[in-house]
Amino acid sequence: MTDAILPLRDAETPLRTEPTVKAASRTAERATVKLIYVAGYGRSGTTLIDIALGEHPAIMGAGEVTTLARHVWDKDEYCACGARVRDCPEWKAIVTRWTQGEPEGFLAGYRRTQKWTEALVAPGRLFRLPGWQDHRRRTVKLLRGMAMVSGRPILVDSSKLPGRAFALAAMPGIDLHVVHVVRDGRGVAWSLMKGHRQSVEKGVQRELRPKPLLYTALRWSMVNLAAEWLCRRVGPGRSIRVRYEDFVDDPRGEIGRIVALVGETPHLPAADLAPFEPQHQVAGSRHRMQKSLTIRGDDKWKREMPGWKQRLFAFLCGPLLRRYGYALRSGDAS
Repeated sequence: MTDAILPLRDAETPLRTEPTVKAASRTAERATVKLIYVAGYGRSGTTLIDIALGEHPAIMGAGEVTTLARHVWDKDEYCACGARVRDCPEWKAIVTRWTQGEPEGFLAGYRRTQKWTEALVAPGRLFRLPGWQDHRRRTVKLLRGMAMVSGRPILVDSSKLPGRAFALAAMPGIDLHVVHVVRDGRGVAWSLMKGHRQSVEKGVQRELRPKPLLYTALRWSMVNLAAEWLCRRVGPGRSIRVRYEDFVDDPRGEIGRIVALVGETPHLPAADLAPFEPQHQVAGSRHRMQKSLTIRGDDKWKREMPGWKQRLFAFLCGPLLRRYGYALRSGDAS
């Protein structure tokens, strides 16, 4: 990359190359990072959208970036490329750049500050407590390093929870755009009623126990309302809502809407294309560990979920279901 942008040296200009490199590096380290944050509830297709966006040559689909310091790096979990994250050339270079010049125990300290800056109601962020400035600087440093190492100026963080995005929105140096992903909550609830055993190689880092319907109904409502609040915070010109059902019906079309939000144009036609290929997503759903995937909708819940459970969820979450365009009675169009 360096050879492609530097002038050829000759006898009259023997010292111009090194200052040019340093100047370019300093410029990159001060550059504003354009970030697409995918917010929403689990089992709603956020990882699939991350993977699809990552196929664009200007976009790095990074997965759930918040987990990098929380557990991915310490536990040496798998990158979507198939390598352990510490053996993945891309993430190894990113973390090396990120930790350079930082004190011993940096990641543990950063992990602690995440707890009181990335929650939805986070005292560290809201009251700018000591440590907030360092956390802000280090977060921007990580994102700039990701853009520099990947060579892609736009990043995707599909960490989902709105609290992290509120923190990112308060950080100068980040040009934040939000994609609020919603899925019919009954499909989410039915999916979460099925647990998954731990299988590190398949991207399931810990055992996922079944969640009761009432728990999911409450959390689904809270997270989506917070995501709406987040979209109002960043403004209509920097946020978009994408329904899972629309995405799986027309993934290229919905991805086109998202890339237009950040000033890019779709780089591929809408039909007759090979399956999507995960690249360097960390954490997220187990789909990221597939070599390639064809995106198909999952509406088995309409046939398999007991009717009384569907009706109970619709009773509890009816206003939000209607707001997002979902029919309340089974069999109606949505």
